[in-house]
Amino acid sequence: MSWSMPNSLKFKLLLSPDKSTGRDFAAECAFLAELGPVLEAEVILIDVFDWLKRLRASARNFSLPVRVEKAARNTDKVNLKPYTPEPKVFLGQLAYLQLSQFEILTNELKYSPNTAYKAELSEAAAKNFDKYRAIATKISALGIDPTDAMDPFVERIETFHSRTSAMDWHETIIKIYLVAGLLDDFYRRLASGLDSSLRGDVEAALKNDQFATFAKQVLVESMAKDKQLGDRLALWGRRIMGDTLLELRAAFDNRKLAGIAKGKKLTLEEERNVNLASYSKLEPLITELIGAHTMRMDALGLTA
Repeated sequence: MSWSMPNSLKFKLLLSPDKSTGRDFAAECAFLAELGPVLEAEVILIDVFDWLKRLRASARNFSLPVRVEKAARNTDKVNLKPYTPEPKVFLGQLAYLQLSQFEILTNELKYSPNTAYKAELSEAAAKNFDKYRAIATKISALGIDPTDAMDPFVERIETFHSRTSAMDWHETIIKIYLVAGLLDDFYRRLASGLDSSLRGDVEAALKNDQFATFAKQVLVESMAKDKQLGDRLALWGRRIMGDTLLELRAAFDNRKLAGIAKGKKLTLEEERNVNLASYSKLEPLITELIGAHTMRMDALGLTA
């Protein structure tokens, strides 16, 4: 039998006397040194098990402190109307988000587990492109080139997708299902500051949920066949939520949220306080979006 253990741990175990037996541990250590590594390993294992027994006995009397539930720092409902970006900025971000999601879905067609899923995904992806096309049409109606409106946000959104790059087809499907759900919810709320006609067009464009229907169907079917898939997707879904909330915050002007003039120079500490103030103001909105995310996970039988 071979056994590898750091020397410091060996001697700590061997020199921990059990006063009830009155053993002379110093003499035992000298004796063990002469017997060689095999017996030494056996005696060390016996002492380890004794230590585990004592630990288990102590654990029976261990109790965790009572958890105190804390209320959210800010529970006032957020009025996003004053913080809605100008139409070019609002629509440019939203358009590129929809276009990038369509690109990801079409890239996944070749990895579909079967032909039926490939055909259904192609139709769902086409509906996603319809969202982009509707928003791009509104940008053009404002006399703005859609690519000019989208270009400032390409790098940020591509970085987000790179940070949340999936490992396989199923992870991609649940990613777009959750990301689209969270961000569509958010942009519907943020559209409150647009004029009524444009707001109505945005809400109509985001109303299509064919991809969500497809995603729920294929993910539930796949998890029923592979029990381990559900555990993996649950963990992935929780990570996706965190990264998507960071993308959501990037859509805001933190200075505007905190009531700070755009051109005012701030120290690093002041800038940090501005960010914290803006995040606090968004807390009720974040809570609502997390609640909706939890319901989407529940629809798949997963814990958020």
